Amino acid sequence: GYIGSHTVIQLLTAGAKVYILDNFYNSTQLVVDQIEKISGQRPNLVVGDIRNRALLKNIFAHHRIDSVIHFAGLKAVGESGEEPLKYYSNNVIGSCVLLEEMQEANVKKLVFSSSATVYGSPNSLPITEDSLLSPTNPYGQSKSMVESIIHDLYKSDHSWSFAILRYFN
Repeated sequence: GYIGSHTVIQLLTAGAKVYILDNFYNSTQLVVDQIEKISGQRPNLVVGDIRNRALLKNIFAHHRIDSVIHFAGLKAVGESGEEPLKYYSNNVIGSCVLLEEMQEANVKKLVFSSSATVYGSPNSLPITEDSLLSPTNPYGQSKSMVESIIHDLYKSDHSWSFAILRYFN
């Protein structure tokens, strides 16, 4: 996606070794060619889904991974209302599988791509990080649920390091 591809370009430019895991549900493999054209480097690509536990085990076992940036979420608000199970499966269950496999591999640094939709229709402006979370659709609810999972995981194990980003557009 847009944010992920720009992040990969910045990471490659900074000298990081990058592995992309993408099922290309809402993007295209052509973006990898564009990343290479812009950065002069081709990121490592694994085509697959974060719900595929065996694939994640293989990636963590065969590559030196020290942190994960999690952009693997479905993101269409309207579609989430029409197909909520698809959003909960991908966004929530997929995140749980990813976190479980990260824990198993002792990879405990994560940046999670959330969304300002977790705030729903705010009672007051400006919205701050402490504003009440009140998502109004399955997409926002799925992001809020993953945020709660991350907070609970950190409470249980302080060796994790998390950053949660809530984008506004």
